[in-house]
Amino acid sequence: MNNVNKFNRAIYAFISIAIFGYGICILSVFLTVFQGDLRDRIICLNSDCVERFIKAVEPALSVGKATSDLLVAIATAGGILIALWSYLTSVSNSALGNHISHFSIFQSYLNSEIAKRNRVNIGSIDTFYWYNLVFPKSKSGIMVVSKKYKNYIEEIRLHISESNAIASTPTGETFRYKPHQAEMQNRLSNIGITISMQPRIEYYEIEDQLISLIDCINSSFCLEEEIQKVGIRKYS
Repeated sequence: MNNVNKFNRAIYAFISIAIFGYGICILSVFLTVFQGDLRDRIICLNSDCVERFIKAVEPALSVGKATSDLLVAIATAGGILIALWSYLTSVSNSALGNHISHFSIFQSYLNSEIAKRNRVNIGSIDTFYWYNLVFPKSKSGIMVVSKKYKNYIEEIRLHISESNAIASTPTGETFRYKPHQAEMQNRLSNIGITISMQPRIEYYEIEDQLISLIDCINSSFCLEEEIQKVGIRKYS
């Protein structure tokens, strides 16, 4: 609607310039004729008479010519702007269409992978948030994985690696699954996955399937990005 209003205003401005310029031209011609000696001359249509008439009103006609030149320039510029606007609109619509299509593929693939994992609840995953985090510029047609998402995945990977190291340390340090679970809750929520506190065995089953799901999504949609696999749990 805004673009239509702008177009209408441009048309009104174009018409106003034409009326103003040609109006002055016509008025000037009439004044030249009726206030000068032209009105006393006999009407004559031969070439000499026409030439003398044009020469007499030439200053007035120059206003009309200047108006025509200005209108042609405006029309040319307007045509270029309209062509550019049409191109940008086409590009924008194409980018939006690609965004919708890409998101639909992401959503369908994610749902199909969740269906393979009986410990993952589809209601615990915010698909739209996850997708927008991975591809924040998707609506502009730019399917580049964000640095923020890569950092979040790296944080999850490092925490699992640290927990593996603690669980296998020869010093006898005890691995505590509840603090680990609480930390994983926070890190998974960063990418749109919500999990609740669970007993040890149930939680590990859920975590294993979530890690598998994340790695699966990353390997399918982040092929050109340097995102390491989250890893395999070694603690128990």
